[in-house]
Amino acid sequence: MRFHLVVLALIAVHPISAAAADPCDKMPLPATVRHLLRDKYPEWRPKQMSDLDQDDKEIWSGENLGSCPGIAVGHFEDPAQLAYAVLMVPTSDRARGYKVVMVAETKGSDGYELKLLDHADAPACSCLVISKANPGKYSGFDDPKSVRLKLDGINVEWLEKSSVLYFYSNGKYQQLETSD
Repeated sequence: MRFHLVVLALIAVHPISAAAADPCDKMPLPATVRHLLRDKYPEWRPKQMSDLDQDDKEIWSGENLGSCPGIAVGHFEDPAQLAYAVLMVPTSDRARGYKVVMVAETKGSDGYELKLLDHADAPACSCLVISKANPGKYSGFDDPKSVRLKLDGINVEWLEKSSVLYFYSNGKYQQLETSD
């Protein structure tokens, strides 16, 4: 009987600890970045693990353990400055779609600049996620084009469907479809 009570207690506590382990809670954006996003997009927020359906959570967790599906932090524009790529989703049913937003420090100031890299107004798949792509060589899907990144890139992926790589080159963001 005592064994059964211990097992029941562990089962009851497990969902609470799993919810508290959301990797998005560990990736806080700087206050300035949070305020800038909230001011510019008041009806939007960064995507969280809870926005993924169960299958997508399992796929994401298996490939990106400890990463948030809505925030990528890296050296996207300058090797000496961190920047933040954020996948924004609606806070309510009034807005639909998604926004991929880059927030980087403005050169020569202590402020941040916001750049909209991609967006859609149609309902978005739960499977849409964002992650950092490390420097290296990336090939286009069904395209002979390839790029060699010296800085981090931004991978926007529709899990098990397709992905697009955004990278900073010649003073602006470029994109390369890497899978379909």
